[in-house]
Amino acid sequence: MTPTTDPGWAGKQVLVTGNSGFVGSWLSMVLTALGAVVQGYSDNAEPSSALRARWLRDAGVETVRADVRDFDRLSAVMAATDFDLVVHLAAQPLVGAGYRDPRLTFDTNVGGTVNLLEAVRLARPRALISVTSDKVYRNRSWPRPYRETDELGGGCPYSVSKAAAEIVFEGYADLYAAEPDGARAASVRLGNVVGGGDYADRLVPNCLRAFDGAEPVILHDRAAARPWQHVLDVCQGLVLLAEGLLRGRVPGGQHFNFAPPFQGATTWELASSLATAWGHGAVVSEVEKPRDCPEERMLFLDGHKAAAALDWRHRFDLAATAEAAVAWQRAVAAGTSPRVATQDQIDAFSFGSSAAAAVRPEAVRG
Repeated sequence: MTPTTDPGWAGKQVLVTGNSGFVGSWLSMVLTALGAVVQGYSDNAEPSSALRARWLRDAGVETVRADVRDFDRLSAVMAATDFDLVVHLAAQPLVGAGYRDPRLTFDTNVGGTVNLLEAVRLARPRALISVTSDKVYRNRSWPRPYRETDELGGGCPYSVSKAAAEIVFEGYADLYAAEPDGARAASVRLGNVVGGGDYADRLVPNCLRAFDGAEPVILHDRAAARPWQHVLDVCQGLVLLAEGLLRGRVPGGQHFNFAPPFQGATTWELASSLATAWGHGAVVSEVEKPRDCPEERMLFLDGHKAAAALDWRHRFDLAATAEAAVAWQRAVAAGTSPRVATQDQIDAFSFGSSAAAAVRPEAVRG
């Protein structure tokens, strides 16, 4: 493997909550490759999370198996190490699950965030990134993308919980700023992230499962649009934001939309790109099936603020995003371990401290 250790990250102590989730596992691997010492904190309740925790351990990332709703355990873990950076990703991440169990969703996404932010206030790491969702905005079904200054709100338990987490973050960020050694904190409103190793009930894993089983993909709404982006692009943005906070280039209390430059694409366009990348036997049906729960049709994010502030550029368009997800899936199906498949794509991406790092998307695609 190509060494990717960055002297600016060597030895940095990082806590990632939700490290065994989809995005958390990729970010933990990226930070480890850069030279950071990553501590994970996750309940590993889902079988896929437990699997990721096992292969993350092989990569040197130890996971404390605990819930963010357990304040005493969370604050003890945070107090035990002088962390340079905390990245908060632990959440109930699914819209449908929010309808089925709204109390758990609010308890995790709001109460868990309160616990995390209070633990940060007491332990005082140097920097914090709190990650929420593109669904924090009160959805007006606008054709234009949502900006960081637009009204927060939501129309379902999941989106309301994430909007509430943003409001809680704002209050704690003010508390941190009032202390001379308080954490420099930023929130990230994350557009839809896709890539290898996602097993949840979401579009990309559902498509790949259907293709693998020689079944047609049946979409809920072919015209529904979202800001799809590859997980490696997102990790690069998080790395750049963390460096900006740690080096004092990004002031505390900022909110950033993380979104692709092309704003987004429909579910039909992404599913078709995945089918093209998969090749023979991959079919996307023209028939639609009803949703189990209502969702907004149009949701775009304006990512110009993050791109300008962090000198960050997405490297993958929709086709490259689909190709990379398929390449990861096929590598694992052929016998490559998930850890090695993930590390191989990270190495091909050529992470570094600068957004000007080498761009080799064709290598990531496989």
